[in-house]
Formats: sequence, structure tokens, C-alpha cells
Amino acid sequence: MEDLSLKIEVFEGPLDLLLALIAKNKIDILDIPIAAITEQYMDYIDSMKKLDMEITAEFIAMAAQLMLIKSRMLLPRHEDEEDPRQPLVDALLERKRAVETAAFLKLRSETFYDSFTKEPDECDTTYEREHAASLLKEAFDRMNERNRVLKASQKPEQLFTALKEEQYFTVEEKMLSVSLYLGKHGDTVFEDLFYLCKTKSEMIATFLALLELLSRQAIDVYKEKNLIYVAPVRE
Repeated sequence: MEDLSLKIEVFEGPLDLLLALIAKNKIDILDIPIAAITEQYMDYIDSMKKLDMEITAEFIAMAAQLMLIKSRMLLPRHEDEEDPRQPLVDALLERKRAVETAAFLKLRSETFYDSFTKEPDECDTTYEREHAASLLKEAFDRMNERNRVLKASQKPEQLFTALKEEQYFTVEEKMLSVSLYLGKHGDTVFEDLFYLCKTKSEMIATFLALLELLSRQAIDVYKEKNLIYVAPVRE
């Protein structure tokens, strides 16, 4: 451990002095080398005497406690016996927390001393707008129901022809075509985007494309007079 080289200064109490010694020597507060720290503590007390500084009863009491702990550390201990240093460690940890809290509060006070707060304005937090994705689902379910009724009325040979002409599209392809269509025509009724779809797979690809465009905030969806519209997002 380093020799004592602390500047002689006035500490509020013996715990502050011990914390300063522990910090200076980079000691683990949970495993204090009591003999060395007692020696440095006594050196500080001697320095105070030489400078005719007032030594309060607290510092004398702590010196006596350190000497007692030092002597008890030399005696053999039973396994279930408490470490003689434990009460001192607990007191030091409590003091350390108090000092750190006081420093934090002082900093906050200096930083925000001229800041003022106000009560939040009252506002209506009721959310009445339907979620765009749910509107898309509502429109798609409606359209599917109409198509189901239509297909139920088709003759078997018409259904066979429809299956034979089945084509497949990627979502990316339909995203591009929907974007181009909206860019040209503007706000469009949902069903209008599906009139040119010839197969069920094309309808599904178109619907997935709308969901993806919606998630990318490239389109907007709203309901007006029981019609659901898809609109390009305007800058």
C-alpha cells in the first residue's frame, strides 16, 4: 500500500476520511486490509495534532474502533463467526451511497435550477380512425364473398377453364403495378385494383402487395361513404 500523501483537509467525519484513504489506495471496500488502513488513519490524526487542527470525538472513537478490529483480526475465528470488519464495511457502504446521492442531487440542482415544468395540456386521446390494415382486410373479405357467389353460379367447364388459365405473380411485381396505377389515377376504390386480376393467385399477390406498401408507408387507406379507398402517400 502506498504511503500516506493525502493533503491535510477537513473531513466531515471519520467515515469520509476512511473512504478517502480507501479510494486513494484503490482498496476493495469489502476486503479492507485493516492493519494498513489503521496505520494511515493514525498518521492522519497525528498530522492533525501537529497542525493544531481540532480533532473531534468522532475521530478518536473511530481510531479506537480500528484498533479493536485490528486486534480481533489477529485472533482465530470460528467458521460461523462474523468478520470483525463487517460493521465498519456496512457503515462505509451506507456513507458512500449517501455521498454519491448528494453529489448527484447537487449536479441535478445546478443543471436544472432555472428550469420549470408545467402540467400537460388536456387533450382528447380517443382514437376513432380505423386501422388501415383492418380496412384492407374488410375490403378483401367483401370482394372474396362476391367472387365466391359468382363462382358458385359458374358451370363446371367454366371453372375448369379458369384453373387451366391460372397464372402466378410475385408480390414485388404487383407492388410495382399498384404503385404505377395509383401514381396515374390517384385515390382508387379498393375493388378497382382487382378488376384486372384474372386468377385467385393474382388477387392474393395484389393484396399482399398492398399490405407491404402500407407497411412501408407508401400508400394510405381510408373509408368514405362505405367505400374503402387506396391512395398514394403525398409528400
